[in-house]
Amino acid sequence: MWSMDRAKLRIGVSAPSLVAVITFAVVVGVGLGVLSVSSSLLALVVGVVVLLAGVAARDYTIIPVLAVPATLVLTRVGGAFSVSDVVLALASVVSLLALRGRGASILRPLIWAGVFYLATAIPTQILNPYSANGIEWMHEVVLVLGSLVVGFVIGRADRARVALTLYVLGCIGIGVVAIYVSLTTFLHTREFQPVYLTDLNKNTIGGMLGAAAVIAFARPIWLRWSRGWSWLAVIVCSLGVVAAQSRQGLVGEIVGILIVSIRARPQTGRRVRIVWLAAIPGVAWVVSELTAQLESSNQFNSAHQRVDWYSQAFQIWEKSPLFGVGMRWWYTDRFAGQFQSFQPPNAEMEVLTTVGIFGLIGFLTLFAVAGWYLWRMDPVYGTVGFAVVAMRFTQAQFDLYWVAGQASLLWIVAGICYGVQALDDDRRARGLPLSWQQPFRNHERHSLRVVAIQRTATRPRAVVHPVPFGGSSTPPPRG
Repeated sequence: MWSMDRAKLRIGVSAPSLVAVITFAVVVGVGLGVLSVSSSLLALVVGVVVLLAGVAARDYTIIPVLAVPATLVLTRVGGAFSVSDVVLALASVVSLLALRGRGASILRPLIWAGVFYLATAIPTQILNPYSANGIEWMHEVVLVLGSLVVGFVIGRADRARVALTLYVLGCIGIGVVAIYVSLTTFLHTREFQPVYLTDLNKNTIGGMLGAAAVIAFARPIWLRWSRGWSWLAVIVCSLGVVAAQSRQGLVGEIVGILIVSIRARPQTGRRVRIVWLAAIPGVAWVVSELTAQLESSNQFNSAHQRVDWYSQAFQIWEKSPLFGVGMRWWYTDRFAGQFQSFQPPNAEMEVLTTVGIFGLIGFLTLFAVAGWYLWRMDPVYGTVGFAVVAMRFTQAQFDLYWVAGQASLLWIVAGICYGVQALDDDRRARGLPLSWQQPFRNHERHSLRVVAIQRTATRPRAVVHPVPFGGSSTPPPRG
């Protein structure tokens, strides 16, 4: 009798919730049907967002995790934003709700650096009041601050391995396709040509795959990736960059990998110096290609086109040196008949034309602060973040910087580094194994080395502690 009363009570309590869920589902279904009449793509995106919101009710980390591989999806939604922007914005909201009381104070220097840059971009909003200007400012809030918070939540929730594995897997897929397209084109034309996929041009492909190669080469110990898997990712992504003929992406990748190589690997205590020799052919290829294009009589190749764009960008900047002419000015007709409609292919020149000298100070401060703090972090966490930020900054010296997906990934990775460190600090304080010292499968114990960073008065020194087969994975005592 008691069980029947309890069942009736449960049914009575759940009935209003069931009615609310059914009503919401009907409204969403009708809304998506109406929306699909005008834009099937937008209806699909909204449907996916609703689905992700439902999934997030079970595990809030799913949306932030998906925001990382979503940086590879640049399909436009409504013209102004890409799928990656929509997912990142949703992930930013979820992450902000989950951020409270999770040790996020260590992220404060990078957050304040981002706020400083965005504050220096406010004067151009006042002086150049048009819609694209304000939209892009909000966009950059999400790309910088939102990405940092999303990355931190991913790392703090111990989801870094899943998020970055999904990203690298996606890049491996893109790399395989780029290599295939390059080879098939060569078979038909007897010459290698740049690779362009549906929503990805050659330099976008180069930036994505270059970042994946740097992450895989760094192979931070907390990702628990095997050496074979990491080298496979490095090789496929690097070949994909070359196949796409992205000189900017290759230069950025080389810089990022060389940065990682100058620090001892926590797994082994050794540096990988052979990459310095491997970088020589890549640099030689880039220099030879650039020289050939500059000496060519074709005034419309990429090298000559960039020289022309640099000149025009400088003339546009002169119209408002201090505060710029406004963000996304190339989407307007303000300079129609005077200059081409183009986004300057250089980070500093792009920032100068949009937000002026005032904004450039904020932009460079953002990178300087991020680089300083990431480099001074424990190398177990900070090396990969510094390398990815340096890789993206280097690439943007020869290409667009504010590009959906690529302009957020570096800050997501930086946030992940801080999140993983906060997670390990919390575990260490409670006497628990660190995120990368959890029990491993038997075949991993042969090569696994547990590392303790003994801090000295000068700089951290990596000490390698071999773990015997079948031995304990208890972390060594801290010095």
